[in-house]
Amino acid sequence: MSAPTDAQWNLANILDAVASRVPPDRPAIVHGPHVVSWQALDQRSNRVARALLAAGHQSGERVAFLSRNHPGYIEGFIACLKSRLIHVNLNYRYTVDELAGVLEDAGATALLYQAEYASTVAALVDKLPALRTRVCLDGAGQGEATARFQDWAADGDASPLGIQREARDPLLLYTGGTTGRPKGVIWPGHHYRACQQESPLVARRATSLAEHLDLIAANPSPGRVLPACPLMHGAGISSTLAELLNGGTALLLAERSFSAHELWQLAERERASRILIVGDVFARPMLAALDEAPGRYDLSALKVISSAGLMWSEEVKAGLLRHLPWLVLADIYGASEAAGLGYAITTRERSTPTGCFQPGPQTVLIDDDGRLVPADQPGEGWLARGEPLPEGYFGDPKKTAEVFRMIDGQRYSVPGDRVRRHPDGSMQLLGRGSLVINSGGEKIYVEEVEEALKRLPGVHDALVVGVPDERWGNVIVALLQAGSTTPDGAALRSGLTPYLAGYKMPKHFIAVDRLPRADTGKGDYRLAREMAQQALAPA
Repeated sequence: MSAPTDAQWNLANILDAVASRVPPDRPAIVHGPHVVSWQALDQRSNRVARALLAAGHQSGERVAFLSRNHPGYIEGFIACLKSRLIHVNLNYRYTVDELAGVLEDAGATALLYQAEYASTVAALVDKLPALRTRVCLDGAGQGEATARFQDWAADGDASPLGIQREARDPLLLYTGGTTGRPKGVIWPGHHYRACQQESPLVARRATSLAEHLDLIAANPSPGRVLPACPLMHGAGISSTLAELLNGGTALLLAERSFSAHELWQLAERERASRILIVGDVFARPMLAALDEAPGRYDLSALKVISSAGLMWSEEVKAGLLRHLPWLVLADIYGASEAAGLGYAITTRERSTPTGCFQPGPQTVLIDDDGRLVPADQPGEGWLARGEPLPEGYFGDPKKTAEVFRMIDGQRYSVPGDRVRRHPDGSMQLLGRGSLVINSGGEKIYVEEVEEALKRLPGVHDALVVGVPDERWGNVIVALLQAGSTTPDGAALRSGLTPYLAGYKMPKHFIAVDRLPRADTGKGDYRLAREMAQQALAPA
């Protein structure tokens, strides 16, 4: 599927057109008791876009966001699209130095933030003189130089900007950096949209903006998506944007930390049609909440739960379908560098083994010599996809050349996932190449060991790392979030026997109060390795 190049497919142009066609009082954003209508979203984002331009920011400059899930995040993000400025997602869990590293790498000149981060912003301003505009999303913020987002959004010209845009006006998405320094992936907007349209959940794909608007106008039940993960995570903002481009509604959780009961309450009250999660980190507590109170929530409007970024266990899916048997459960396999690598659909009638999926329409297999494996040939290698693709890593031509490769005259993204292709064409995810543990000459994929561990009674979550060892090179260590009891290694190994070969068994099991995971659900393997080494140091 090639990305349309006509400027009608510019993301901001689509949003302008959608706002002109949907009922003005239709909710666009719901956050606790606060509702932003489609008319208000359109007008407020137009005003903020004008204010950013009036502050001297020019097309292509980067605007960073330091915020939890908040309506102002979405309004500001859309304002960037409309003014041809480039959004930069920041992880609000980062230290000042980590934030400064991303801001400096992106060359950000503006920062939108929540008041709770005012002291952090004060420290950043001292480090980054280029950060000349600061806007507080939910208050007065820090210092006289800070503007109030509410003032920008409430006053001024609310009409469409009427500026010329291009289909490829970009988005900049920074990776989580769980195994290395965060990197910014720059996506041409029309490529980003084309990849969204590859999903098997898309019922009909319009060939023109006029047709797209007709489909929206004829839809009596527009989607209402509830992203459980933060908007600063690529999956969170992508699912939100996808629903808004279709004239739907984004439902945002209001509590500071994830609560499964809050999620189900919001889904019931606002009639959510789709929930977006990131693997078992979200799915397990969601299932536990349903198990605690079967039938408590009216979720009859819910159609789909989709997961992106982490494996989602077959057993947890079966538990959710026990409570909600009409649901479609969708795994979306992708990376910041390559969306739509594959999809797995699970229903009550159709189960999918953990880590198995059908490749996307542009997905290919590349062998260890860098050659394409013929589509009808099974084997093991690197997961990759062809165009439409990102331009590469922002400001990093060396890393771009490593991941975005020319093969037989075509460009492919090879983000670093190992897979096995079966004779029927389906694929099985083996793990991230960067997370492979080499122990005694054997390769062990940490995701496979983690998924096996989470099948065992009493193991709520697990991260697996390799720790240096004189004899084996590395030994496998499992960090377990399994309550206050000391893990019984013999019992755990016995439980793992049906799932793992002997050489894949962890040598050490370490109980921890909390695993090092970001709010996105992704594990911090650098910190996990340090925790394991510290725990084993006396031994």
